[in-house]
Amino acid sequence: MSAGLVYATRWESVDDVWRCKLLLDEGPSEVVFGAGETLSIKVEGGRFCTGYSRITRDYTGPDSWKERVPCPTSSKIESGSQCKACRANDAATPCARCTGGSCTAHPNVRNACERSEAYVYLAVFGDRVKAGVSQGRRVEKRWVEQGADAARRVLRGNGREVRVFEKRIQDELGALRQLKAEEKMRFTAAKELEKGLKNLEEYEEAIDHLFLSANRVREETRLFAPLYGLLAMRTRPIEFKIHDHVEISGKILGVKGPVLFVERAGATYSINLHNLVGRKISENTSGSALSQSGLGIYMRK
Repeated sequence: MSAGLVYATRWESVDDVWRCKLLLDEGPSEVVFGAGETLSIKVEGGRFCTGYSRITRDYTGPDSWKERVPCPTSSKIESGSQCKACRANDAATPCARCTGGSCTAHPNVRNACERSEAYVYLAVFGDRVKAGVSQGRRVEKRWVEQGADAARRVLRGNGREVRVFEKRIQDELGALRQLKAEEKMRFTAAKELEKGLKNLEEYEEAIDHLFLSANRVREETRLFAPLYGLLAMRTRPIEFKIHDHVEISGKILGVKGPVLFVERAGATYSINLHNLVGRKISENTSGSALSQSGLGIYMRK
């Protein structure tokens, strides 16, 4: 296959089965990861801007108001996923930085946000708890794409209200704002998850005292371990670093959020898929592979 630029990672549900894939410009339009699949790829040299989001005329859904525009200059970048020009033009930037205060987004986007149904959730990663927000129809997808071990909704409101709620939970109760992919590059032990679920209950009790009952959501905690299909392991997988001209091959064990777990020569490795964004990849036809890692993928036209 010809080299294609990876511009995003995405989880999607097909017939109630979640799957993870990479989205590419040129060549195959996507790379779908499936447990047990094997294929070799090569990461080409350089890192490139993935473009920016612009406003569409459709504001009916949480993902329909924006569309991606490829970088006009195909600029090389040193870090991140955008060049300065695309980052400055990105319509999604105000929403990504929003804490519920003053809004600088496009007026139509702001109006849709304020009319929307949105939620604050608590997500468990091992023994740690993160607070986040999501539009109503994206909640489960948000949990899956982050790789949560368990999660539940705790508060409801419109898009701006839940941002205010989220910040209070983070500032006053100490819930995590984010969790780096590197911290997810291991399998969760049963004892860790047990502690994480206990911590979640304690956070929810504290939330009861902070917020009006009208905003509260009562529901059972969802467990996601069966979805990822990963077996517990005694040792932490070896982290594989993405760099120019690296060749990767092996067998997929599963994907958990942004982390791909693979097996090669009896060893297990973890790969942060976000580090492939902005990279150009092609099929590895040399027949060789680095001894430290494996990656199995299924290419789709």
